[in-house]
Amino acid sequence: MIFLCYSENAEEHPSHLRTIFQRLSSYGLKLNISKCVFGVTELIFLGHFITPDGIKPLPDKVQAVLDYKQPETVGSLRKFLGLLNFYRRFLPKAAEQQYLLSEFLKGSKGKKDSKPLNWSSEAITAFQRCKQALADAALLAHPSPSAPLALHVDASDYAIGGALHQVVDSELQPLAFFSRKLTSSEKSYSAYDRELLAIYSAIRHFRYMLEARDFTVFTDHKPSLMLLGKKVTSVLHGRSVSWISSLSSPQILYTFQDLTILLLMFSLVFLQSPSQVKLTMTVLLRHNRLIKSFTP
Repeated sequence: MIFLCYSENAEEHPSHLRTIFQRLSSYGLKLNISKCVFGVTELIFLGHFITPDGIKPLPDKVQAVLDYKQPETVGSLRKFLGLLNFYRRFLPKAAEQQYLLSEFLKGSKGKKDSKPLNWSSEAITAFQRCKQALADAALLAHPSPSAPLALHVDASDYAIGGALHQVVDSELQPLAFFSRKLTSSEKSYSAYDRELLAIYSAIRHFRYMLEARDFTVFTDHKPSLMLLGKKVTSVLHGRSVSWISSLSSPQILYTFQDLTILLLMFSLVFLQSPSQVKLTMTVLLRHNRLIKSFTP
């Protein structure tokens, strides 16, 4: 068993630890003191570096990905993607960045597949960008139970994705990112259905953080807003009806992003400096529509 005890300040921490010790003692459980760490502000936990400001990948794991040589076989590429995707929630638009690489894996036999790879210049560029994406991975904030939540979704011809943020002191703080490749059948969906699929999939992916919370979904696809949040009976085919029924909830506010706001919002995904995020968020909050959207 692994326990992580978090406290807002040093005064509360002894009380929280005492509660844990009493509970363990009541069940006859003991701790190995040599494997315990107490009273620290930073620590490594389950492959992540936890700090007061948020969570980030371990530097040595990031360096291992950066030092990874260009794979020569399908099995080696699969191993690389496995290392990279351990930190997938830190990576915006991972599915798009990894698309060309994942195409190499079609029909593969696993990590022991020795089939040689024929690298194109585009695939080499994608490989280098995937490595750099982890080096530039965003610091993920610690969730605040009372903070307004904003879920930004998007769909392309071959991938869908979402970014979940919270708003704290006028700062837009990233909590996690989601993306996946579209299946061959999903690629044939209309733009409307792909956008609905992106919203549906992102909400399902982040449901552990969204359940029992009010949140705002941002989309750049106006037709989706015409029916979302309304009861649908017979105007659409079964797939869309099912998604819209699942997405119709008073907890969810849907709003459209015009081009100016859209570019600003998605630029936040790639900003690393807290001061840059705060500055951009200040600009965004001047838009009345966004102010209303972020009001709990």
